[in-house]
Amino acid sequence: MNTKNQIKLIKVIYIVILLSGLIISTFGDGIEGFKKGMEDANNGVSLSFNLLSFLQGILLIIILFLSLRVFLYLYRFMDAVERGEVFSVENIERLTTMGWYCVMLSFGTFLFNCLELTRFTLSAIMNVGFEFWLLVLGITLLTIAFVFKKGIELKQENDLTI
Repeated sequence: MNTKNQIKLIKVIYIVILLSGLIISTFGDGIEGFKKGMEDANNGVSLSFNLLSFLQGILLIIILFLSLRVFLYLYRFMDAVERGEVFSVENIERLTTMGWYCVMLSFGTFLFNCLELTRFTLSAIMNVGFEFWLLVLGITLLTIAFVFKKGIELKQENDLTI
C-alpha cells in the first residue's frame, strides 16, 4: 500500500472515529441532560437566569469551537501531507494553531470542571480533573511546529548555498 492510500485510510478512520464519538457523546450526555432538565421542570425547579450556568454554557461553546478547530486543522494537515506538501509554512501554522488550541483546551476544561464545584476551596480544586494529556499534546505539537520551521529555514539556507 503506497503512502497516499495509507493517508486516505487514516483520514477515513479519523472521520469514522470522530463521527462515532460525536454520536455516542451526543446521545449519552444529551439524553442525560434532557432527563435532568425534565426532572427539574417536574420538581418545580425555577428556570430563572443563573450566572454560573450561563458561564458554563459560554465556556462549553468555546471548548467545542476550539475542539472542532483542532480536528479541522488536523484534517487539513493530513490532506496537505497526502498532496506531498509536508514541510510548508501552512503546515507550520496549522501545527502551531493546533498546539495552542490544545493548551487552551486543557485549561478551559479545568475551568469548566471548577465551575461545577459547590465550594471553592483549595482541596476541592485540587480534586478537579485536569486534562494533562491535552497540555502534553499541545506542547508536543508546538515542538513539532518549531522543528518544521527550523527544517524549512535550513532547507532555504542550503538552497542559497552554492
